[in-house]
Amino acid sequence: MSTDDRDDAARPDGTPLPGAPEDGPEARRNGPPEASRLRTAGELVEGGGLSGGLTTLLYVVIGMGFWSLVGWGADRVLGTRWIVVLGACIGAASGIYVVYLHMQEGLRRNPSSDGADPHNTHQSGPDSAPRP
Repeated sequence: MSTDDRDDAARPDGTPLPGAPEDGPEARRNGPPEASRLRTAGELVEGGGLSGGLTTLLYVVIGMGFWSLVGWGADRVLGTRWIVVLGACIGAASGIYVVYLHMQEGLRRNPSSDGADPHNTHQSGPDSAPRP
């Protein structure tokens, strides 16, 4: 068999030729996998599902933690004990507001998306049936 008849672009010793794809003939036929593309937190929130829910929870928890820490510092400086609670409430509200902003941005970008995740077309539920 000549080197022209082979599917993979490799030298006889097994090393790839310069400019050849590293993953072999499968990568040339199928192209790069879409799942390897990293998505932003906003895209995760817009898409919903488990990743959207966890991202939403993460926004709220990080907001509460950060603003509680700011409140704790203010309590230490001012000699009070209630500002840490106010900071936690502000953090939770700001985390929810950031999630709201991500959802609004997603709706502005694609008003016909109807909340579906463009990266996961196999969703189930009452809204998953095709519309006439």
